[in-house]
Amino acid sequence: MPKKLWSMSTTVRNPYRIKEFLRVFSGMEGEEWNHETQKRFQILLIQNRLYVPQNDTLSDSQNRRLHNPMYELSFEDAKEIFESKQYRDSPMRGRTSYKPLEKVGLAFVIDKKILISELGKLWLADKIEIDDLWFRSLIRWQYPNPLSSKFQAKDGYNTKPFISTLLLIQRVNQFCKKHGWKEKGISKKELGIFALSLIDYRDIEKTAEKLCLFRQALEKRPVQEQNDYQISFTQEYLQDYDNYSESNLRDYTDNVIRYFRLTKYIYIRGGGYYIDLEPRRSIELKKLFQLENGKVDVFSTKKEYIDSMLDIANYCLPWENVPELRRIASRILKDIRRLQETLGLEVVHYALGNTRESLEKQILTLRELRTHLQSMLLKREYTNVEKINETVQKLENIKKLPEKRSIALEKYIYLALNILNDAMQIKTNAPLGDDLEPTFTAPANVPDMECEYQDFRSICEVTTLTGRDQWFHEGQPVMRHLRDYEIRYPDKQSYCLFIAPAIHRDTRNTFWAAIKYEYEGKPQRIIPLTITQMTQLLEKVKQWKEWGISFRHTDLKRLFDLLLNVQNITHSEEWIEKNNVIFENWIQNDFSSTT
Repeated sequence: MPKKLWSMSTTVRNPYRIKEFLRVFSGMEGEEWNHETQKRFQILLIQNRLYVPQNDTLSDSQNRRLHNPMYELSFEDAKEIFESKQYRDSPMRGRTSYKPLEKVGLAFVIDKKILISELGKLWLADKIEIDDLWFRSLIRWQYPNPLSSKFQAKDGYNTKPFISTLLLIQRVNQFCKKHGWKEKGISKKELGIFALSLIDYRDIEKTAEKLCLFRQALEKRPVQEQNDYQISFTQEYLQDYDNYSESNLRDYTDNVIRYFRLTKYIYIRGGGYYIDLEPRRSIELKKLFQLENGKVDVFSTKKEYIDSMLDIANYCLPWENVPELRRIASRILKDIRRLQETLGLEVVHYALGNTRESLEKQILTLRELRTHLQSMLLKREYTNVEKINETVQKLENIKKLPEKRSIALEKYIYLALNILNDAMQIKTNAPLGDDLEPTFTAPANVPDMECEYQDFRSICEVTTLTGRDQWFHEGQPVMRHLRDYEIRYPDKQSYCLFIAPAIHRDTRNTFWAAIKYEYEGKPQRIIPLTITQMTQLLEKVKQWKEWGISFRHTDLKRLFDLLLNVQNITHSEEWIEKNNVIFENWIQNDFSSTT
């Protein structure tokens, strides 16, 4: 059988959607997994709008119901939509949607009955962090395994892909150090070529050497020849892999990085082009590499493999003991003290616990403190004019950045908000690595960012969407997030800053109704701005800084209130047109004195 590149599931690219798939599937626990329940699972996904079929065969009525977030789909609505697709093998749709849950140990079918694993239940109950969940799952993921027929031992597979990738990065760095070359991890292109084709752990060493020699050969060529060389090398190197294509390689690589980053054991460097081992997890990685070399565990039966996966929530990691946990905590404390000294803060000393449980809690607390201090340092660094220019440039070229566009936009709007003024705190709800880089976008049930100022509060929501799907995905959720935030923090006025490349007319109309009239009984304060307007604001802040003037949070509030003055405006189009004029005047003039 031909070899295949391994990959994470591309059925569900968003890890938070996997959680929602699991939530739906958990409602079927204990039922028999047969053709009827397989179809019902897919219908339930449609009902919950977790799976949206292509509309090419749907009627106008079905499309309206499916794409109107105000309409609550019934099971019968969803069933009608599902059956209208006339799939040749309709139960297969449910089986395909179930596979990502099984692959990472969240759910299984045992004796034909649906079972949610302990790991899955912990995640649904919000009792395990997403980074811990993915790490515990990925270190046990292996090929071959009794649940997969595609990757067999007879075809040469003997690898734990996550472990083998980490080891490949380590060996590449060691090879570079030995030859006096720069240690920088591996590039995204190198990961796609060499890691996804690494099917036997015994090939890690020679694969690392091949990668380094490829890199040297590539870098010796003139820039104009490098792309052609890379393409021809890739085609030759991967010619025996029957699922190789340029588009597959790109998709598989992006998806693998997306999920691996969530573990916090790799980080992105080199402007987003290189993937390296997370230095702040060096103690854990060293212990992991002492225990694991990428070789698969042997299971004689499918039940034996499933039993091992069912136990991954309780699997004791090699550093989960008092001596190693104290070493990890001491390492984080060292980082904290360095950051406190850099920020000119009092260096606080902490007494470490003496039990595993106390140390694990302490490590979580210390990591949160380190992240907070890193955020404070970042805010200081980004008041530098060069950093303002960098942020403006990144926002202007958001489509060309190597990061996933939605993640990049959240990242640079977060930096922009830190640049603007004297905010007390700008908090992102995106999951962050130890390097303060977002590992994914903020989950759907919370605002993207929360901002606290002395005189008011604000949430910030960002999107890369510009079509009608902007209204579908952002309209109601943004208003709901703001109302929930207002209820949670009644002490100050709350605003919502909504940022997108362009504001779709349906989104504008939805926000207009909430501002002019009400949402759930009360008007709201939502300010839609384009990315271009945000960069103009940053440029003005930079100009003020060069003049020795500070842009304060009261200046931002004054702008918000001007843009929300809808007293004599009769419709949403007039509101946006007037606000564009207000904003332009604000930018062109000395806006601290604008009234």
